[in-house]
Amino acid sequence: MDKSGISSGGAGFGPEMSLKVDLLSGVDIFCDLSLEEMHGIEGMVSMITCKKGHIFFRPEEQAEVLFLLKRGKVHVYSLTAEGKRLIVEIVTPGTFFGEMPLTAQSMHQAFAEAVEDSVICVLSRGDMERLLLDKPRVALRLVSSLGQRLEETRTKLEEATFRNAMARVCRTILRLAGGASELPGLTHQELADATGLYRETVTNVLNRLQAQGILELGKKRIVVLDRERLKEAAET
Repeated sequence: MDKSGISSGGAGFGPEMSLKVDLLSGVDIFCDLSLEEMHGIEGMVSMITCKKGHIFFRPEEQAEVLFLLKRGKVHVYSLTAEGKRLIVEIVTPGTFFGEMPLTAQSMHQAFAEAVEDSVICVLSRGDMERLLLDKPRVALRLVSSLGQRLEETRTKLEEATFRNAMARVCRTILRLAGGASELPGLTHQELADATGLYRETVTNVLNRLQAQGILELGKKRIVVLDRERLKEAAET
């Protein structure tokens, strides 16, 4: 366990100090800082590298910590009473997450697993408090990001409560794709975990969408061919 209280089996402090500024510069909440300011905060941040498949946060962890993903991909997930994995968040580079009420982040009863080789910045509560007090622009970026997270959470709750399987899959694809037309590296199981559906149900929905010419499916790859019809299916 490292100085932040995070289990470090399978992870190590890979990047050297001189690389921290480069890594931090890709994180959205730091994008307004000057190079000099970035050098000023690099000493607050620990860097860990996690191999694919390494679970670096578990429900029993006690430390308050904020993670910022620089490279790779992370799944934050919980387990149902039946042992089914339910993905709470698919974390992509530039995103922060963790267990820190100060930043409205919670991973209560959740696991965090690197699903690709990943580089992650780690901030303790004390360091985060000092950073927010010293750098108001970071605090403003944080508030803006939290507002977006709340809207995403509302959308997910609406989908889980009211939408049928077709609409839930379509809306999740649209949300994950953003403005892109392709979703590389996304498996049927990951999409099932993100929607709370069974993999077989998701596969049936995807096959129907492909037959209708709305999507094109490949190995770990979904291409949106007709975004307007996909939007229409998401509202059914």
